[in-house]
Amino acid sequence: MSPRRAPAHLAAATCLAWLALTTGYGAAAAAPGVDLGGEPLPAKASTDEADPLALAPGLWRTTLGPSYPHYFSYQRRINGSRVHIGVLGAPQGDSSDSIRVLAEVATEGSSSPTSCGEETDNAESNVPQAVIGARVVVGGEDGSTGEACRDAGTVQIKVDRGYGSPTTDLPYVIKVVEEAPSSGTGDQEPDDAPSYDRPEAGKAERLEGAASFDTAPEIDAQDEPATVSTTITEGTEQLWRVPLTWGDLPVVRVDVATAEDEEAFGYSGPNLTLHLVDPMRGRLVHADSEAEDSSTGQYLAEAEDRDPTVLVGSGFPVRQVDDRLPGDYWVSLAVSPPPEDRKAVSVPVQVTVAIGHHGGAAPTYDGVVVSQDKKTSLDGYSPEHPFLVGEDTFAAVASGSPIGGDSWFSTRHWAGLGLAAASLACLVAGVVRLRARR
Repeated sequence: MSPRRAPAHLAAATCLAWLALTTGYGAAAAAPGVDLGGEPLPAKASTDEADPLALAPGLWRTTLGPSYPHYFSYQRRINGSRVHIGVLGAPQGDSSDSIRVLAEVATEGSSSPTSCGEETDNAESNVPQAVIGARVVVGGEDGSTGEACRDAGTVQIKVDRGYGSPTTDLPYVIKVVEEAPSSGTGDQEPDDAPSYDRPEAGKAERLEGAASFDTAPEIDAQDEPATVSTTITEGTEQLWRVPLTWGDLPVVRVDVATAEDEEAFGYSGPNLTLHLVDPMRGRLVHADSEAEDSSTGQYLAEAEDRDPTVLVGSGFPVRQVDDRLPGDYWVSLAVSPPPEDRKAVSVPVQVTVAIGHHGGAAPTYDGVVVSQDKKTSLDGYSPEHPFLVGEDTFAAVASGSPIGGDSWFSTRHWAGLGLAAASLACLVAGVVRLRARR
């Protein structure tokens, strides 16, 4: 090899290696399915219950295998707080998948811990790739259990695959937010089946949803219902962001167009499923069965003996008594994968979002909060910013997170910047090499 050519060959090899690294990262970040956001865990998730991984407030991402649970611990920062913990997974096509989160604290004078909440969400057999999410609130309970969960300095967290029998890995995020103590909002009762008015579809604005929580477009329906239109391909999921505040009750209607070809599907077209995802990444939906509403349905060919498919579902009131927090919620609409013997089709839909005001005042938060050991007051806190969403970072709503997708300079963007820089460097190197040959 000529000594003069060595630098050129070295530059070419360097470019190829760097491009492979950056494009490989980009490909991983843009893998099929929904981008959940978040930042990598600070260390490998623990599968040893006796040695859990300590978490800070924020949104963290990792992958859960089929067999072994993950164990975490959270050290309470605010004395007397409510600790919100949520998990959200992106199933890899396994209809038997599920995700479960459990929280507990040590019980004084007993070897058995006190359970502070457990929730499981299961994948749907008809739309197995749709995200699944669950959340718990540590310290929101009444009586002695609530006192034990609020008083404990350390919360133990377990994340597993519930009672499913998955065979694939599950990418997921775990979110921790600490809510300052408050005097509550009186004698309200939780509403597991809120009443709502089905919204009417209005003039539609074209607005395609995103396959990413970070980049989901906003639907503003605070003042009046808003309708958007899009097409969604079989086997995919689209997301829209809807900001909510205390007392809001979101209601979503999806009008599914009929297929032009009467022979396309007959009575067994692609399945659709509608859900909401709350700021803690818990998945939820309520449909009034007495009104014959349903959050699931099919894309069907037009026929005289049936009406077009309409999906309807609501959330739950954004109230402390309902364990729902203000912030960004997401409308999730997913369509089942196509069978292997035909190409995927695109389903035209209109999505209408209305926000009812269910009532219920915001909690009255303490004027000052102190650390768990009661030795210092916490900087950055105010009753207007009661949610600890990152280390030493308080926010007005629970969906914010200085760690993860809310920061533009995330690892995904750094990978993109690295790819752009590498591409430019390689282009310059190529030009220099061409000139050297002349």
